[in-house]
Amino acid sequence: MALYTDEGALEFFLEIIRNYQDRGMMKWNGFYLSDHTAVMEKDGKKRSKVNLPKEELTSAEIDERIQKAYTQFRRVAIQLADLDPENHYYDDLIGKIAGQGEQGIYLQLEETGLLIDVASIRNIEILGTDKILDKEVLR
Repeated sequence: MALYTDEGALEFFLEIIRNYQDRGMMKWNGFYLSDHTAVMEKDGKKRSKVNLPKEELTSAEIDERIQKAYTQFRRVAIQLADLDPENHYYDDLIGKIAGQGEQGIYLQLEETGLLIDVASIRNIEILGTDKILDKEVLR
């Protein structure tokens, strides 16, 4: 014979819910983990970052830099002409040019490839061969 029935358990929990008084979220302030606050801080810095416009290159200058980077197998930083919803430029796309087609260039990023329409490129910069120099360009 069961000591508890489903109806009795439901009535018990409904009674607890009716009588429970929440003191607000103040009691949770001490439970934020350092990892969570670090992620929030990083997100805040990312949101406040503004990418300044680089020099707008002509299509001939862009084509010349694409060819040079492709033949020398060098990394590039590409700033697209597109703006985000807050009218700021997106972060540069950094990778190696893997090929060209009628629709644009294929940029090999670290983990994936990306097809970029050449007409949407505002600036393309060929990065140095030294990794330390590359990191300086990214800042």
